[in-house]
Amino acid sequence: MLSDYLTAKPTLEAPRLILRPLVPEDVPSLRRWLARDAVYTYWGRPASKGEREPELLFIDPRPWVKRKPNPDFKWGVALRQADGDRPAGAVIGEVFIFDIENSRMASVGYRFDPELWGQGYATEALTAAVRFIFEHTELDRLHATADVRNIASNRVLEKCGFIHEGTIRHGKMVSTYCDYHIWGMLREDWAAHQED
Repeated sequence: MLSDYLTAKPTLEAPRLILRPLVPEDVPSLRRWLARDAVYTYWGRPASKGEREPELLFIDPRPWVKRKPNPDFKWGVALRQADGDRPAGAVIGEVFIFDIENSRMASVGYRFDPELWGQGYATEALTAAVRFIFEHTELDRLHATADVRNIASNRVLEKCGFIHEGTIRHGKMVSTYCDYHIWGMLREDWAAHQED
């Protein structure tokens, strides 16, 4: 049930990765890649101030405001073992399950250190996140959008079992106008993908 994860978000494991909530100690890892222009080429918007200065992500600008627990999932993707000059535990990406609607459907997003693109980390992390959603929550549908020019991201979604549901031409993706693909996965699609 989603309500089980309102206050305590789970840690997920994948062969080379650990998906866990971000902590202030991750700032050095995030500073290495989070503000890079390449990350935002197809993100739909430029980097925010917090993304350019990741220490700000851990400062509550209005600590006096009592907030409801957030149902969304935001995982930092950390290495199990060192990769080059990145130590074990370094955060190299993020995976999001967000805009959860009526405990039925949600959006998916992910981004990774450009220096590590093409090594299968995004596919591995997204696979772990999708597995958690369909095994441990009542969500029945996940969907994602990807700029048609972002060949790698579209391939990640396809490899993870998402189904291409259509293309929006000259549409607005976040704050950018572009052509983008819509990808979806139902619980039954995920189950069928496990059998392949």
